[in-house]
Amino acid sequence: MLIPAPHVHHATGPSGTAVLDVRRGAWLMLDPDASKIWHAITVRGGTAGLADEIAVPTGQDPQAVGGQIDTFVDELVVAGVLVDTDRPRRVHRRWWRR
Repeated sequence: MLIPAPHVHHATGPSGTAVLDVRRGAWLMLDPDASKIWHAITVRGGTAGLADEIAVPTGQDPQAVGGQIDTFVDELVVAGVLVDTDRPRRVHRRWWRR
């Protein structure tokens, strides 16, 4: 399951979502389309069915839209603003604690 990282604060308005990463002191501004993805993850708990919701009314290919959603979500995980709770956390061993 994906959740916002503990060091992230976010707020959504009519123009999109603002995400503040307090650890890096960086803002991420999401447009309305990206905000739909953020909302699906943070409120609904995942992006299941989102590709169809976006693609069908606009006549796009749901599979292609799903791939774009997955790529965007992966970028958010790499950026550190989303955390995948299903992945085990990396444990950093300190050389003095062996």
